[in-house]
Amino acid sequence: MNRSFNWRSFTSFGLFLSFLMILVSGVILYIFPGRAPGFMWELCGLSKPAWQNQHIIFGFTFSILSLCHLFFINWKAFFSYLKSKAKTGLQSPGELLVILVLSLLFGFGTYFKVQPFSGILELGKSISNSWDNNGKQVSDKRVDAEVHNGFRERPI
Repeated sequence: MNRSFNWRSFTSFGLFLSFLMILVSGVILYIFPGRAPGFMWELCGLSKPAWQNQHIIFGFTFSILSLCHLFFINWKAFFSYLKSKAKTGLQSPGELLVILVLSLLFGFGTYFKVQPFSGILELGKSISNSWDNNGKQVSDKRVDAEVHNGFRERPI
């Protein structure tokens, strides 16, 4: 078992695990309840700010590993591909144009809050708000920790 460290496997597993964590934390943050006065919600032992921190750190991890994957592990194939495209010209300008337009549409649609982007954002907010006593005003009383629907409520 005297194999040397395999950076390709390390990077691939790291990309997979960081993508999985970004996916899970993104879904949790999308539906996570807002902060009720006097309470901090937790899921799997993590509060909403802790889930946000996980999402940010694993996003950075994914970005760094992606750059390592592209430029250090697969740099020959990547640069060979770029050189061949530079010589022969862009063979699929339609696909490039479509993805550029879609990216701009998604970015501007989200920024200006137009449908369907605003609907997706509002759905997440309504799911988050549904956890807070079905839309009723929550009192600011501090009580002992209780468990509701898989979430742990703890006084702050």
